[in-house]
Amino acid sequence: MNFKWLLLPVFLMGTIRLSEAQHSVARRWNEVLLDAIRFDPPRPTVHARNLFHSAVVMYDAWAAYDEIAEPFLLGKTIGSYSCSFDGVPVPADIASAQDQAISFAAYRLLIHRFNNSPGAAISLDWENSLR
Repeated sequence: MNFKWLLLPVFLMGTIRLSEAQHSVARRWNEVLLDAIRFDPPRPTVHARNLFHSAVVMYDAWAAYDEIAEPFLLGKTIGSYSCSFDGVPVPADIASAQDQAISFAAYRLLIHRFNNSPGAAISLDWENSLR
């Protein structure tokens, strides 16, 4: 089963409750990740890594559009892993570009991490977690 299509409405931000409208996109993706963890079998070290990597990709996605922030991985080498980055064009609406980049980064990470997890069928049903 291809779980990627279950996330399309979430990625497009079309299913967010009005009560959560004041929360940042990063906060909403953190809630999605925590919901996925709740339905996945207990694997503390795996989920600790998922939480860390989720924070890193969302921060770097935000930092890519900020003039002052220094990304954690973009354009750097951490251990033996290098991540080339030449910057991004400055968009007209920086906040919107940051939200979109954060959503894309979180979406791709979560699909990658939970696609083959033991509880994937439930963990990847994120469309309902933001309603």
